[in-house]
Amino acid sequence: MTGFILKIIALITMVLDHIKYAVPVTNCFLTQYFGRLSFPIFAFLTTEGWGHTRNKKRYILKMFIFACISQIPFMMFRSLVADKFLLNIMFTFLFAILGLWSLDFFENRKELSNFLKFLIMFCICATILACGFIIPVDYNWFGIAVVWLFYILRNNKVARTITYPILVILYYLSAYMTNINAINILSVIFTALPGFIILFYNGKEGRKMKYFFYTFYPVHMLIVYGLSFLF
Repeated sequence: MTGFILKIIALITMVLDHIKYAVPVTNCFLTQYFGRLSFPIFAFLTTEGWGHTRNKKRYILKMFIFACISQIPFMMFRSLVADKFLLNIMFTFLFAILGLWSLDFFENRKELSNFLKFLIMFCICATILACGFIIPVDYNWFGIAVVWLFYILRNNKVARTITYPILVILYYLSAYMTNINAINILSVIFTALPGFIILFYNGKEGRKMKYFFYTFYPVHMLIVYGLSFLF
């Protein structure tokens, strides 16, 4: 399975996740739970893009630009869901890769002792995760942590496949500590499922569509918002 196929799966499930808010009749098992597949796959693809890009600064700038472009469409879409202000998922990924950039920088500093590297990287991780708690970004600290987990364990599929579902369980336990029921258990299962889907990834990019997947994100939210006036 190429990166292109994974992106198509992520796009389809993202639309399924969002369409139910504009067209209530589509709210069913398919849209309620298959939509949970989207974010983890996009998080994984973000780590792949970060790991393979030759120009880290350009990658960060591109993510920042599209995060800003997507914010107004995201706020329009969010008005269908809740009134609470939230930064879109691209800002979540931006925070995550800024953390990865810092980690890579200090990890390659030969003049620093291993202990000092560990201390610095620990402080960086703690700071970025704190931002996920304090700054209202989509998927908050969990979104950042998923990107880091996929990147750090990119060369160890077994550890990644075992650790990711554990992280998902911890996230849902923290979010629904007082409301653990069948609905939330299904959410856990479908959110964890991408950890197994990406095992079929063959490491190849596949068909290239340079900015299509970045532009699809804000455009589809505008379409979903427009559909809300028809239903």
